[in-house]
Amino acid sequence: MAYYESPALTVTWDGELGAVTLNWHDFAHSDQYREGLNQGLELVREKNARNWLADLRDLGTVRQDDQQWTHEEWHPRAFETSLSNMAIIQPESVITNLSVDDLVQEVGSNVTSRMFDNRPDAEAWLREQRQSHQRTQLGDSNQEREHEQSSSETLRDNYRE
Repeated sequence: MAYYESPALTVTWDGELGAVTLNWHDFAHSDQYREGLNQGLELVREKNARNWLADLRDLGTVRQDDQQWTHEEWHPRAFETSLSNMAIIQPESVITNLSVDDLVQEVGSNVTSRMFDNRPDAEAWLREQRQSHQRTQLGDSNQEREHEQSSSETLRDNYRE
């Protein structure tokens, strides 16, 4: 189900990937481009999403003022969220690719960004990132339980003495 839809873009939640997905269909006028990115960011906040998948294969050229807006306004807000991994499927048009190349290169210190030629590879990478994060969380939880158990045993041993 679409979270946001316009003639140029569909924003959805992919529960399997734990990712906000942006599927660009066409050239986006400034208002559509900015609204679409903002809606994607809103969904990141709602879902506390770590993963972002942007399929730019059919995206038209991004205007210079929209590139500047992305750098100066959107990126700082995006990098303050829970986002950790951004998979970007490259535009098919060489001209469009040039217009978004700089946008993809700028990532926050807490975000890893990778470019892909196709969607299956991008999705596989995001799946790996999600599984890695889940293993890390599970390991942290196990360590906390072990620490709590060890602390309880120490208290019990001290009480017996």
